[in-house]
Amino acid sequence: MPKRAAKPKLGRLEKLDPTDYWQTQADFQQWLTEAETLDLLGEAAGLSLDSPESDSPPELGYALLTETDTGALVLVAAHLEEPDLSDLGQLLAWAATENAATVIWVAPDFSAAAALTLDWLDQSSEVMFLGMTVELWQIGKAAMAANFMPVCGAVDDSEADPEAENVEDVSPKEPEPEPLTPLQQQNLEFWSGLCDRMDRQGSLVKPGSPTPEATMGFAIARAGFRLNAILDRDHGSLYTELLLSGIDAQPHFHLLAEEREAIADEMGLPLIWDGTGDQACMVASTLAEVTLDDRDRWPDYQAWFCDCLERFYEAFFDRIKRLDANGYQPLPKRAAGLTDALILPARPRG
Repeated sequence: MPKRAAKPKLGRLEKLDPTDYWQTQADFQQWLTEAETLDLLGEAAGLSLDSPESDSPPELGYALLTETDTGALVLVAAHLEEPDLSDLGQLLAWAATENAATVIWVAPDFSAAAALTLDWLDQSSEVMFLGMTVELWQIGKAAMAANFMPVCGAVDDSEADPEAENVEDVSPKEPEPEPLTPLQQQNLEFWSGLCDRMDRQGSLVKPGSPTPEATMGFAIARAGFRLNAILDRDHGSLYTELLLSGIDAQPHFHLLAEEREAIADEMGLPLIWDGTGDQACMVASTLAEVTLDDRDRWPDYQAWFCDCLERFYEAFFDRIKRLDANGYQPLPKRAAGLTDALILPARPRG
């Protein structure tokens, strides 16, 4: 009987302070532009990133990258310590100076105020804003590994240093956040279950932190595009939506619509195409007759979202990358709209 090969010995994981490896801000910033790092960062952000043609001086505090195929500018800034809101002001100044299409902010941790501000900027502007925490792990006594995690909405402070509670805080206290309403708490619990499921399945779609809102967003491919999962209690429905926004929303929408039959065949889902907005168009799929108050049905609903989000991601990611708004030739005005477009209900709030 052949001898079984010995199993490799499992190492012990230990979480380290990032300053144990990166001694300076410039050192940390330089590491972010290395090819292997960009692969890891791009996977976490749902983007394809290319190294800059010429290295940005590390003392600038940021690096300029490009999105593969589109050439859109991506500004990546890093902090070795938890940034504050004054650092966010500097980040916005850099983004405006470079006219960046996407901004990625990397730090070991983010305050709740900084994370919520990033989320608001991402939802309310044409520029994509992503916060990424970086974790440093040691395996055994030698090897180290870094890991990026998207940050969106409130940050969990449950792992705060317990010794810090014994230190008198002389800084001004931030106002206590408003308590969640029962509906917001239910949203948060639903999205938490969805994120857990996506993590367990190793989904292509990378979830951020759960939100108390009725809509949860996910990055896809490039700025101006967003995958949304929506709880519509008013109509007893769920929606998975690809949202196109910005000045190129209309040309991008119609270029995608030219392939609508092939997309429908690939996805195997009935799709709603709505191109009636000037700077906001969408492609969506819906699940009707939903009762969100019935928690026993939540696993089914979360499974539906997982499946839909994966199908949208697989069908649209490469197509979005190839889109060029300059290639769109508008039809005569009377034929410009899609005749079977269906207007979605107003996005629910709360």
